[in-house]
Amino acid sequence: MTSLSAPVPPVPAEVRPASVAWLRASVSRFSNGPDHARRRALAVSALAGVDVEALRHKAFEAARRAIGDGGDVMAVVARPVPVAVLAGELGLAVRPPDVVTVAAAYHPHVVPDAAAEAALGRLLAACGGIGEPAAARIGLLVQACDATAGLIGNALMVAFRGPGAAVAETLRSNPPVLRTRRRIGGSDVFVELAGTPFGAGPRECPGARHAIALATGVLQALDGFRLTDPEPAWVPSPNLRMPSALWVTRDRTGGRFC
Repeated sequence: MTSLSAPVPPVPAEVRPASVAWLRASVSRFSNGPDHARRRALAVSALAGVDVEALRHKAFEAARRAIGDGGDVMAVVARPVPVAVLAGELGLAVRPPDVVTVAAAYHPHVVPDAAAEAALGRLLAACGGIGEPAAARIGLLVQACDATAGLIGNALMVAFRGPGAAVAETLRSNPPVLRTRRRIGGSDVFVELAGTPFGAGPRECPGARHAIALATGVLQALDGFRLTDPEPAWVPSPNLRMPSALWVTRDRTGGRFC
């Protein structure tokens, strides 16, 4: 058994319905065996009808509107734009801030607060109510939130090579998701994702092409901007690598990213 094919640490199954703990117990991300296969299939099916080129184009248009003449890319573009665009293509009328709030409480080491629980309630209402299909849709949005934001933020640092090249280079040398948890020999361990930023095997990310399309569209919209702080602070996280804020302004000289 390879490290990435090892089971994930289990999460409690006896939890309050419609809670963040319930979401964890109902998505493929924290499941094993038949539960994982069944729940992953729901996510794959939801993504099957999504046109990745439409994602790229709509992410470009939405990012261009959101950034205006400049601002904090992470706050106004990198998180809300991919979430809103993906949700729209999935036919879901959700509020991106609700996804951002739930994403911050998604992992088992985080204790959800009242805001996260309330946000999940609104997401459930928009995604069909309690059940694995709704959990799969919310899981797609939540897992796309910080990971895609990190890809955008990290890629922006090397985007002078061109948006497409920046995404590819970031996935190779500075991926947003650094490691994941697995249970090996009865112990929960971190498994490095070096060389496999979207995972591998039965747990390979089903939305890899979608994430790349969203990130590329956003980076294309930011062409012609420059960083005002080339040394940003980074989010403190054991498994994510992403700037906490990334301020840009339109480059009136006509230059590219810097």
